Amino acid sequence: MADLFGKIKKGIDKGINIASQKSGELVEAGKLQTQIMSLKSDRKNGINDLGKLTYDMLKSDSFELEILEEKFKAIIEIEREIEEKEEAKNSVDKPEQKSSDEAEEKAVIFCPNCGAENPAGAVFCAKCGTKMTE
Repeated sequence: MADLFGKIKKGIDKGINIASQKSGELVEAGKLQTQIMSLKSDRKNGINDLGKLTYDMLKSDSFELEILEEKFKAIIEIEREIEEKEEAKNSVDKPEQKSSDEAEEKAVIFCPNCGAENPAGAVFCAKCGTKMTE
């Protein structure tokens, strides 16, 4: 009986760890999304500033290409940061495929009579022979 409770506790602990990991992933994805939105706002403001600066320069006949190139490079850097954050967010949203060991570990059912672990889909318990219920 203690073995059954140990297995139940192990299953609960595993469930808690998975829930904790998933909530951490959601928090991380939320932070990345907020950073992406902020960077997109910065990019939009930079483009607007570049346009206004270009307009003012052309209007006053004092066109300075170096200043415009600096603003342009700053916008390109922001776009690079946006791409990095989006890639990081995608990797959080779609984590790598779990190993076959983890998949096999989940493919387990417990005997209703003795609590022994059996492979998923087993018709009878390998330990006591009790018919498995589904």
